[in-house]
Amino acid sequence: MQIDLISGLVRGVTAGHDVIRPGQSVWAAWYLDWPVIIPAVLVGIFYARGLLRWTERHRVHPWWQTALYYSGLLTIVLSIISPLDSLGTHHFTAHMIQHLLIMFVGVPLVLLGAPTTPVLRGLPRWLRLGVVRTLAGDPVARGAWRLVTQPLVALVAFTVVMIAWHLVPGWYDAAVEDSAVHYLQHATFAGGAFLYWWNIIDPAPLRAPMGYLMRMVYVVASTTAQAVLAALITNATEPLYHAYERARPIFAISVINDQQLGGLMMWIPGQLLDLATIGVLFAVWMSQSERRQDQLDAEDEAARASR
Repeated sequence: MQIDLISGLVRGVTAGHDVIRPGQSVWAAWYLDWPVIIPAVLVGIFYARGLLRWTERHRVHPWWQTALYYSGLLTIVLSIISPLDSLGTHHFTAHMIQHLLIMFVGVPLVLLGAPTTPVLRGLPRWLRLGVVRTLAGDPVARGAWRLVTQPLVALVAFTVVMIAWHLVPGWYDAAVEDSAVHYLQHATFAGGAFLYWWNIIDPAPLRAPMGYLMRMVYVVASTTAQAVLAALITNATEPLYHAYERARPIFAISVINDQQLGGLMMWIPGQLLDLATIGVLFAVWMSQSERRQDQLDAEDEAARASR
């Protein structure tokens, strides 16, 4: 197993999307996916560097936000360099679990870490002033950012990305069998998830443009589209993705049953995560409503006392 693991890591230096060879242990199918590892390491360094430089803080940045940020980065990286990625070449269910980890665990955890201020402060001076400041001062770039982060645009982009990759004929097969398309799929999934969760989470100092009630409606709209997509995949009577008909199975499960199990993974865990999100939003909304009511009561009491 040790030899398999070492050879897998070395082979990963050049392989973008690996497969599990006959006789190779599943647990040894790790590989170094540098196009994923290097950016993750860099933004992790920038975040830590920015926290060290952020000595005079105008808001609280608790330790748990830092923990969430690095947990999200680690989730994204491990979902891609671990054996789960190689299993995704052989089984649709493994690929679905990988995408759920990236879109519904890794990305929201990163945003919950409030990365904007630490990462910007941690960037090299030439990059912060020469690139970021230039883009921030460009009205076209600012307008494009405002457009793509609008709730309706973000929701449509997130939904279309998921539907297109799963239902447009040939797209998913290409992602399984071509490493360049596979990277594109990961990038669009992560980008769509970033825009989607941006409108749910308040990644301080930025604020989501919707109130908490509208955010709950936003999540309901998204989870409805996911449920319909998951139902189509789960209830399909024929294989939708021919790449898995050509792939060598690792586990004793038919292609159609594997596809149905993958659809159920999108349907049940995905819906549970969305319901948990709605529950958290409702709890935060209730807490804020109670604080506002307490403030109003205190002001009213003070007014009566002054009279």
